[in-house]
Amino acid sequence: MTRFLAFICSYCVIVVSTANLLFYLNYSAMGYTYQQILLFMLQSADFTFLLIASFILLLTVCVPSPLRLPFS
Repeated sequence: MTRFLAFICSYCVIVVSTANLLFYLNYSAMGYTYQQILLFMLQSADFTFLLIASFILLLTVCVPSPLRLPFS
């Protein structure tokens, strides 16, 4: 149950932080270059949350869980 909860929470954080990072692309309409926007996106907290949540998601999917026998 804990792995499932970690999977769902990390997936939600990935979706929300990716959406927030995409909203930063609207700064191009205000005259910023894409290089400035990309640098701002990489320095934001949303990018850090995206990296951490992606790492947790990979751990929940790729690391095998301990074998538990039924009715033990």
